[in-house]
Amino acid sequence: MKLPNHLLFKLLLAFWITSSLVLGLVIGLPHLQKSFDREPLDPRLATVLNRTAERLAETPPQQWRQLSHKLRHYQDERGREFRMSFYLIDKDGRPVFRGDRRLPREVRHFLLELDSYQQPMRYRFPDEVVFGPKEVQLNGETHYLIGKIRAPHQRPWLFFLMAHPGAFLLVAIAFSGLVFGLLAWHLGKPLRHLKDTAGALARGDLEARVDGDTLSRRDELGQLATSFNQMADSVTTMVKGQQRLLSGISHELRTPLTRLQLALALARKKGEDSAELQRIGREAEQLDAMIRELLALSRLNMQITDSKHPLDLIDVLTDVIDDAGFEAEQMNKQLSVTMPEHLPFKGIENLLRRAVENLLRNALRYAENQVSLEIVRQPNEVLIRISDDGPGVPETELETIFKPFYRVAEARDRDSGGWGLGLAITQGAVEAHQGRVRANNRTPHGLTMTVTLPLA
Repeated sequence: MKLPNHLLFKLLLAFWITSSLVLGLVIGLPHLQKSFDREPLDPRLATVLNRTAERLAETPPQQWRQLSHKLRHYQDERGREFRMSFYLIDKDGRPVFRGDRRLPREVRHFLLELDSYQQPMRYRFPDEVVFGPKEVQLNGETHYLIGKIRAPHQRPWLFFLMAHPGAFLLVAIAFSGLVFGLLAWHLGKPLRHLKDTAGALARGDLEARVDGDTLSRRDELGQLATSFNQMADSVTTMVKGQQRLLSGISHELRTPLTRLQLALALARKKGEDSAELQRIGREAEQLDAMIRELLALSRLNMQITDSKHPLDLIDVLTDVIDDAGFEAEQMNKQLSVTMPEHLPFKGIENLLRRAVENLLRNALRYAENQVSLEIVRQPNEVLIRISDDGPGVPETELETIFKPFYRVAEARDRDSGGWGLGLAITQGAVEAHQGRVRANNRTPHGLTMTVTLPLA
């Protein structure tokens, strides 16, 4: 018969074990201590009681107290000396000596544990041993003699808990903490692995899966891991299928477009260059540009899962910045650059180049005169700021300009070029490095694009 292996059963089992042990100690320790402390009267102490009773019977009553003082010292078979005291009580348990107004606490506890005066025994206390009673006939009355030896002895540490409730509470807390700590580790380890796998999948690692140890569990966490892997497989299939579809469609569109451009070129060679053909040529060029952007977006999605490697960010962006400077000169605009000589980074070169190139080209297209690029290294991240003095973007659209095919009507039109894919490509490249990109308007006009990339 297999025990249930559910999380609820494990939680109940841990609670049951902890509660049972604590309750068992609370209920069982007093009985265990009683059985340990209570023992039959051994022959040596019985002999001491008998000799003391004989001497007590031979001694006049007025000298009983002096006799008791004479018998204070006791030596065992090993030669060790112990302090001994004797107490004479009547059948009601009251002390016979007038000076003994009240018996010691240990003797009173001994009398409470005593089943019968006719059954002598020995009872252990932390620092003393009480033994007896021994029946003594004095002056025609029945009395009972009880002895007490000051003899400390080692007791089990569990009995220490009975005498110190605070220590018992600490032990109970420590034990319950240990049990539930082990349970938390048993449940937390697969959850942490599942969290790390989900994070890797969210960062674009489509091959991330939960390991076999978690999958082999027979509880709800194992079922969750199996469902997670199935979900990851479905997501990977859909994403890769979408990427293949986009790439395939883009490539297929290039074939008729190339034929169209070739036919236009042949027509122009024959002297056929009407306004309609010019319009067709412009539309074909725009369609070609859009297909290139779609192919770039498709390649970006495929490169997101590429492994990152150490590089110098400045070396990677140098060619992009030089090309942007050349374009700025041709457009009679000024590009100012502020950046360190070297900046170690860990990333994917093509994605970093494309992200910054799109932002620079966008800024140059809409700037009136000035574009600035600033690369700043901070303790835990790299900031790349690209600013222009163009018309800016409406405040309500600063977040939506990064969506694919989204274009701001007030600042862009089809004649300006672009199909609203450049910023989407930039955002995808930045997010592939666990970074973020945001847009802010400048005063009095212009736009600042800020890219934040965490340092590995």
